[in-house]
Amino acid sequence: MRHFLNPLKIFVALGCLSAVLSVLVLLGFLIQSSLPFWQAFGIQVLWGDAWYPYESLFGFLPAIVGTVWALLIAMIIALPCGLAAAIVSSEMMSETWRDLVRVGMEILAGIPSVVYGLIGLWVLLPFLQHSLDLLTGHNLLAAGMILSLMILPTIMVMSQDALQAISQEQRESAMSLGLDWQQRLFRVLLPQAWPGIRSGILLALGRALGETMAVMLVVGSMDRLPEPFYNILEPAQTLTSRIGREMGEASFGSLHFSALMGCGLILAVMAMGLSLLAQRRSLIR
Repeated sequence: MRHFLNPLKIFVALGCLSAVLSVLVLLGFLIQSSLPFWQAFGIQVLWGDAWYPYESLFGFLPAIVGTVWALLIAMIIALPCGLAAAIVSSEMMSETWRDLVRVGMEILAGIPSVVYGLIGLWVLLPFLQHSLDLLTGHNLLAAGMILSLMILPTIMVMSQDALQAISQEQRESAMSLGLDWQQRLFRVLLPQAWPGIRSGILLALGRALGETMAVMLVVGSMDRLPEPFYNILEPAQTLTSRIGREMGEASFGSLHFSALMGCGLILAVMAMGLSLLAQRRSLIR
């Protein structure tokens, strides 16, 4: 046993070290690439509201607000729908129907993001424009709706796995105590499945946060704050759509390029913040 234990420990240690080094290299690259921009303009650009690179105006606030709104809309739609679908398929459907639903969700998860963007461009935007009597269908609501469709399979599949991982004995014990279905769900199943559900939410947020093409096609790419700030029916901008739209126009090594790398650094910090938030209980322990 000891003969195989040491190589296994070495392999695990190397894997952990590689993961840590990858994160450090990524952060180092983003920091180095964006450093000239931060040195020239400082962190006050984070609350600036004007983005005109050719006039040396770099305001990050509209894109940050747009990113946050798109994430919130996507999670408000996808989280209850995905969790409800996981509960129904895991607890109420037969194994055959459960497998069919799972296959459908996995197919949705495998569809390229540009396809979702094209669907949004040709179906969702005209629908929103005519049904809500808007000048254009390009807005934050459209971006959030497209993102919700993209992250729904992740939330549903991982929540279903977490629920199915609970042993049947747990359900039978809850039934023997006289708990009805609703009580079993909220007192036994969901509390035990929460770590897996939380992981699904984290992965879904990670995908939504880094999505570029689908959002870029529907959000409108207007660098201005919504008026008022809760107006999600106006064209807007996100950090990813800004990078995707402008990276080809920025000269390598210019302040414009460095500013876009700064957008990437903000995205990386936000993703790491979400990871730390999701693992806060483990860190406290």
